[in-house]
Amino acid sequence: MVEQHPTIRGGVYQPGFYTVSAHVPMGANVGATPDGRHAGAPLADGGLSPTAGRDRKGATAVLHSVSKLDLKLASNGTLLNMKFLPSFFEGPEALRKFATLLRGFSALHIPHVQFNVVDAGTLRAAQANPDEWRSLVVRVAGYSAYFIELDQELQDEIIRRSEFGEI
Repeated sequence: MVEQHPTIRGGVYQPGFYTVSAHVPMGANVGATPDGRHAGAPLADGGLSPTAGRDRKGATAVLHSVSKLDLKLASNGTLLNMKFLPSFFEGPEALRKFATLLRGFSALHIPHVQFNVVDAGTLRAAQANPDEWRSLVVRVAGYSAYFIELDQELQDEIIRRSEFGEI
């Protein structure tokens, strides 16, 4: 679901894709969608990110899907969030793998992607024991925030986001 914020460019209204973190409250007011999203559930975060659990073919498939959109129409910005498991960055090939991913998104002309490197277990531990996780910062949707200071609905949505362990 794409939030439409029209802007005028050259006398023509242009749509926008940028929902920032409004995807949770906006979703509360949207009925069920054909992709299987239930009425009232959060919309996809950031405008370009897949709905949690729908991106089953990996990080590079997400990049290829996003690259098929005509992002010149997104006059108010675009945002793609991706969550990687910390294990993705372990081992001697980790830097090469991540550099390959970054080169891929650049070659596909995707203007904005941001990453979280955290697993759902850590985020659940932060929910259960917030005093022990005060310094945990996450990318939300266009901004960073201390995880424990976020509304629980938004925390839960971040936990549900797909986790990539490989490309």
